[in-house]
Amino acid sequence: MVASTSSHAELIQSPDNTHNLIYFPMHGLAGCIRTTLVLSGEPYMNTLMAFSDWQVRKQLTPFGHVPVLREETKCGTTLELAEISAIEQFLATRSGFMGKDIWEENRIKMYLSSTHSLFTFLVHTIVQSPKEERPAFLQRFKSMNLKGWIQFHEKHLKENGSNGHYVGDQLSIADIKTASVIEHLIRVCGDDVQISEELTPAIMAVKTNIEKNPKYAAWVASDQYQEFTAKNIGFLGF
Repeated sequence: MVASTSSHAELIQSPDNTHNLIYFPMHGLAGCIRTTLVLSGEPYMNTLMAFSDWQVRKQLTPFGHVPVLREETKCGTTLELAEISAIEQFLATRSGFMGKDIWEENRIKMYLSSTHSLFTFLVHTIVQSPKEERPAFLQRFKSMNLKGWIQFHEKHLKENGSNGHYVGDQLSIADIKTASVIEHLIRVCGDDVQISEELTPAIMAVKTNIEKNPKYAAWVASDQYQEFTAKNIGFLGF
């Protein structure tokens, strides 16, 4: 017998759930999800998947890739959610990071989608490209994709008062997404600096604003975060 959607809805909203995120031992495409878990203050755990186990375990995931979020409930039922955007928005909704009304929510989704598209394009292309082709791709990425993203996001953030938020004056998943990818984009640029306090003050205000949060500061200073950063640089180059 298949459980009803309504019973799942009740289970998924319980404050007693533990969020179990399954992903590789690096930031990769899960940085925003992990940051959202940290900022939410809710119980969570990181289940780290070894790269060597991936080919065996990928068939056990909903779509053959990670991250996957498992909601572990007090009654013993585990509910599974895949796809980065679905996970991010689910956690953001639970934690109040999706705005105050339907218009704010959809504007937040708009900015979130823009940053997600940029960063997934970068990561997927690097992973799938032969190493000898990566320098040329990165040059195109910096001069076209990243340049456009910077131009438009700096503009929109300035229109909102350069207050460190995309929408209004409250933390949203769009803010968290941008803050979680900034260090990687800066590393991609190398000596060709495109993101800085001087060049992009409104974008950097998003990063600075989240860094003031004690939970986030503790997470970034943790050994696990530093290990993820080292693995990220080793595997992706940024």
